[in-house]
Amino acid sequence: MNSGYLVLFVFQYLILDFNNLNRAIMALKLLQRGNSGQGVKDWQFFLSGQNLFSDVADGIFGESTLKATLAFQKLNGIKQDGIVGNNTFGAAMLKGFNKVQDDRNTKESNNWPPKPDFSSINSNSIRQQMFGRMEFVSQPQVENPEHIKITNNWIENIVTVSIPQLKGILKKPEIQFHKAAKDQLIGLWARWEHDGMLGLVKSWQGSFEPRFERNSRTVLSNHAFGTAFDINEEWNQFHTLPSLVGNEGSVRELVPAANEFGFFWGGHFKRPDGMHFEVSKIF
Repeated sequence: MNSGYLVLFVFQYLILDFNNLNRAIMALKLLQRGNSGQGVKDWQFFLSGQNLFSDVADGIFGESTLKATLAFQKLNGIKQDGIVGNNTFGAAMLKGFNKVQDDRNTKESNNWPPKPDFSSINSNSIRQQMFGRMEFVSQPQVENPEHIKITNNWIENIVTVSIPQLKGILKKPEIQFHKAAKDQLIGLWARWEHDGMLGLVKSWQGSFEPRFERNSRTVLSNHAFGTAFDINEEWNQFHTLPSLVGNEGSVRELVPAANEFGFFWGGHFKRPDGMHFEVSKIF
């Protein structure tokens, strides 16, 4: 391809991408205090992923949503009016607020990798059937309002697991995980190493943490059961478009092997959580 055609191709691609973004912004409904509905709930989850909103995502644009919106606008140099309009949505999209439909099926698209032939676990009852009955009480903390206190001996299910592949990322490459899934966890990290994929892992955000799902006070997180872990948060924040293949911090190429070991990727959630891997099948 000569340079003239290459420049034309790149220009047309950029124009197409800009038009997609522009159409997406035009399709979004302006949000402000007093509004309610799914659009507000999506916005609350996005703000939560930016560590600006910690209340329950109830779909009601009230005082806490207003404060979080103002904080987002301030951080991004936008007029602080508390109204989520073109400028605010535009800034959010630059941070991964994903409202652009991507119909491609290439490895570089948002549709890769495809979902596995099993689903995630999304109820307390199923988690307790698989990983043991946990008794608990809510114990909110200032920086962690979803925190819980486990009140029975369920904690005996949690063991310390050595993951040598995390050496260099963790000072001591050991993590806490559910004993029923520890072999799958060890096998997955060994597989990533065997496949030459460890360079894709940039950071570690944790595994076992007794808490509800973020922005919930009723549904237990998989982290509470010690069956999930998070990596590369900076590039895959909650309710944003997970980093695409070839971009810094992308975990997408790690997903097929994870699925083989019974892990479901959070990037396939209805509300994407691209840093997140959780056990959905016990081998």
